[in-house]
Amino acid sequence: MARFKVRWGRLFGMFLVAGLLAGGVKLFTAELPAAPAHARAVPDLKALPEVEVCWLELSRSDVWGQLGTAGLTRTGTWRNTASGLLVRHPQGDVLIDAGYSPNVHEEVKQRPPLARFFNESALKGIRDRSTLAAAFQKVGATPEGLKWFIPSHAHLDHLGGMVELRQVPVLLPAEEKALIEGWRTRKEVFPEHAQAVEGRMTAMAFEPRPYENFDESFDVFGDGAVVVARIPGHTPGSIATFVNLSPERRLVHVGDTVNLVESVERRLPKSTLLQFFTDTDSEAARDQVARLSQLHELAPELQFLPAHDRDAWEKFFGSAPGCVKAR
Repeated sequence: MARFKVRWGRLFGMFLVAGLLAGGVKLFTAELPAAPAHARAVPDLKALPEVEVCWLELSRSDVWGQLGTAGLTRTGTWRNTASGLLVRHPQGDVLIDAGYSPNVHEEVKQRPPLARFFNESALKGIRDRSTLAAAFQKVGATPEGLKWFIPSHAHLDHLGGMVELRQVPVLLPAEEKALIEGWRTRKEVFPEHAQAVEGRMTAMAFEPRPYENFDESFDVFGDGAVVVARIPGHTPGSIATFVNLSPERRLVHVGDTVNLVESVERRLPKSTLLQFFTDTDSEAARDQVARLSQLHELAPELQFLPAHDRDAWEKFFGSAPGCVKAR
């Protein structure tokens, strides 16, 4: 009997060590497989209009860096931002993302228990909240100049602010339009936010026109200044939006497909926790991370702008919200 106990103890110890080793290997090898080889369709950027792009910061917070990516992140503190990207174009202004609703705390209380817990936890550390009107004013613009609102996707911290802009037309992929319209059965979208844009949504007409390492694209103004590609997974209609000020000065806003530029540089998905709570299709989202990483290698001049990576926003715009033009 004693011998059995000794053997069982050794066996348990071996399983424990093996489990710890497997967990350690997974932690250190979270890197995704490379995306399938894809030729680059280099965009023609020789005749771009004069465009200005502005950072509208609507709130910020500090988050434990390990929540930003899978594996061992190199980011100690994830400096989180909820921001809008305003593109000032000769044909009219475009706003990408609108931050939280001013009523978000009351809206969250109506969510199912698990979603409510996650949302309330995320809201606890938020500071420096701003209305859209105030953020526009800081950069010398007004919401009245908006031709389109383009959400990177329809979650509360990207679509919620549209309760302030109920007259602005909304341009988005058909998949995200369907997600918003199906809010009664699809719980990713808050009812208040869906109702705020109801009747004002137009589906993007994507064309089989290759752009960078994407097989189809949608050119918002038809002049190469603002081009949209699909990156489904975080939500069915998540998008990457390219803003081209000049051939040398370009950014791509990638929404929440990644949380940190580090994910693109190291081919790392988001943390398992955030994949579970925020991605509609985590496997598809991971495929898009690999694609974005491939794009980073193909077009190193591109500045990647994850929606919530304040360090990335500061790298492009400077230490405070403002506007930049082509150099």
